[in-house]
Amino acid sequence: MKGQEAIALIDILLQSANKKQKLNDVQSLVFLETWEGHSYQEIADRLLYEHDYIKQVGSHLWRTISQIIGEKVSKQNLQAVLRRYQHGSAPNNCIQDWGEAIDVSQFYNRQQELETLETWISGNSTRAIGIFGIGGIGKTSLSVKLAQQIQSQFQFVIWRSLQQAPRLDVILSNILPILTNSSATTNNSVSALMEQLRQKRCLLILDNLESILQGGNRSGQYQQGYEDYGLLIARIADESHQSCLILTGREQPGGFAVRSGENLPVRSLKLCGLSPPVCQQILADKGLKATLLQSRDIVNYFGGNPLAIKIAATTIQTLFGGDIQRFLLQGNTVFSDLWDLLDRQFDRLSPLQQQIMYWLAMNQEAATPAKLKAEILPKVSGRDLMEALEALAGRSLIEDRRSLNDHAPTTLMLQPVIVEYIIERLIQTAI
Repeated sequence: MKGQEAIALIDILLQSANKKQKLNDVQSLVFLETWEGHSYQEIADRLLYEHDYIKQVGSHLWRTISQIIGEKVSKQNLQAVLRRYQHGSAPNNCIQDWGEAIDVSQFYNRQQELETLETWISGNSTRAIGIFGIGGIGKTSLSVKLAQQIQSQFQFVIWRSLQQAPRLDVILSNILPILTNSSATTNNSVSALMEQLRQKRCLLILDNLESILQGGNRSGQYQQGYEDYGLLIARIADESHQSCLILTGREQPGGFAVRSGENLPVRSLKLCGLSPPVCQQILADKGLKATLLQSRDIVNYFGGNPLAIKIAATTIQTLFGGDIQRFLLQGNTVFSDLWDLLDRQFDRLSPLQQQIMYWLAMNQEAATPAKLKAEILPKVSGRDLMEALEALAGRSLIEDRRSLNDHAPTTLMLQPVIVEYIIERLIQTAI
């Protein structure tokens, strides 16, 4: 259904409900712009109206449509609801196969990220989305929660984990029978999958992409024998179809960043840490009562990483008798489970990347690429250094902080918990 077709449907609904004859000019423009996936601010800028006025027009319009069709309509689910209404299909009409998807009944607020992802997908023009971030940040949970919320927009939802590094032919032989409604298929090729993605609207989620990628100086390179995943992702990203692939991983696969952009059919979302109020909720669910200030201190140290916060909560209970303040006063500590998580990520790095991490941990003040090269890497080429820094940033291990002074150089930073881990690892190496 195109935007003008949707407006025609709304006009019919308005007439049948004894409302006004049709949408007025402003409502029609707001509807069309929303249908194309634009935010209220973008619509206001394009139409030369105030943001609050456009938001008011939109909110009133969604309420009116909700009353007519008997289902809540918002700017995020507008397309999905109207398509269901047009075809008379129920929300639970979707065929689902969740594989080893985790339980997300206890899900901590990622509303902004969910709304962003829903907006990208509801436009029906996004073919591939990558959700990337450091281990434990919540990529898997977000992918499952998103799929649950938007399943009504698809005929098929298939979620698969790559944690055990299955070969692509295994994945294809598993999911193609679901899409073709056949117990077995003789053609398990990428081309056969692409044909299904063109014929049907499918949501395919591949989780833990880093399991099939190499460690080392260049991020995003496939392990030997897994290069065909690159072909699959490239074809889904480049070819026309009506489906959507969602990838999650600690780093982007090769070629993904080049294909992604704000106005392109491939999009990337870097998942950041949770806020102090959400940290408070996690601690409360673990039986700990934290002030907002205490939650802020914990978030700052762990980078808002939900897994790290849960590990800390367990330690507070078992070693500190539930006393959060005593835990905070004892100083920074990297716990065993978190240490194992960081170990797995650090061991994937090349010697050059590890050397950079050690240097940054010891030189947090004014750590710039130029100073890094001049002080410890004078023999490393500028290309190799920038490649290593890009790989570390892509793996969410370093951040760049820009000064308020536009002419000041970019400063490279590490989260406090990573600094503590690196220093402790350095000490153990020296012993």
